[in-house]
Amino acid sequence: MKEVAIMTDTVSYIPRELEGDHDIKIIPMNIMIEGKNETENEVDLANYYDNFPRWRKQGKLPTTSGVPLGTFLQAFRDLSKEARGIIFIGHSNKLGMTMNVAMQAQQQVKTELPDTDVEVIDSLTACGAQTLISLEAVRAAAAGQSYSQVINLCNDMVKKVKLIVLYDDLYYLARSGRIAKGKPWAASKISNTAIMEMDASTGGEHRPVTRCKTKGQTLASLFDIIKKESAGRKLHVILNHSNVPSEAEEIKNKLLDQFSCAEMHVSEIGPVVTAHIGLGVRLINWWSE
Repeated sequence: MKEVAIMTDTVSYIPRELEGDHDIKIIPMNIMIEGKNETENEVDLANYYDNFPRWRKQGKLPTTSGVPLGTFLQAFRDLSKEARGIIFIGHSNKLGMTMNVAMQAQQQVKTELPDTDVEVIDSLTACGAQTLISLEAVRAAAAGQSYSQVINLCNDMVKKVKLIVLYDDLYYLARSGRIAKGKPWAASKISNTAIMEMDASTGGEHRPVTRCKTKGQTLASLFDIIKKESAGRKLHVILNHSNVPSEAEEIKNKLLDQFSCAEMHVSEIGPVVTAHIGLGVRLINWWSE
């Protein structure tokens, strides 16, 4: 039996090339599409992207829900057969009820699984930044670090990871009520790219950074932020995008050209987060050594 098992949810959108190389249990979020409830990881993403504009036009955008209590309980039971300690790394509690449900499950299994320790960690972020925390946790566990050491590492990583979002359309974020201090931008008739951030520094909610009129200005502002935050240190980066692979590839190449990167991965944003932010969004997630 191993010392530590790592869990996260599908909102992490772990890049495909990493799924088989890292022992991370991923539990699915749920989404209602045209009256049918589906688990996020079973949705055909290409078909979802294709239909998304039609759903918006018809006023029938998909709706989302968190992970049911029973799913968490079963996941903890299953992992208790494999590990003495379980660490769940979830997306920001400002984005839904999943963290609250995870903590309910944590309390319930205390008496049911007395020989298993369970820790629930709010990443205060989502998507690639959430993945970066999970990756460091599973690497530490594989290297033989103890349960308490991996928990401490996760808490340190929560403070380190950064998430920057590039939005061309704030309609979806405003509609979902997750825009917080960016409401004036959503109401504006000026069409340009909004740069927002969401990580521990923002308390796990979206916070506006700046707006740019052109793509060149947007990327220049993005790289200025990264340069300031990283101070020349080596970066670990994950890019997420909702159906704009060429733009994600452009950002990837520019990052590789301008920064020293220990790792670089790209993955698509799945149905649940796309329902709240729309198509064409780019996320840049990183931490510096």
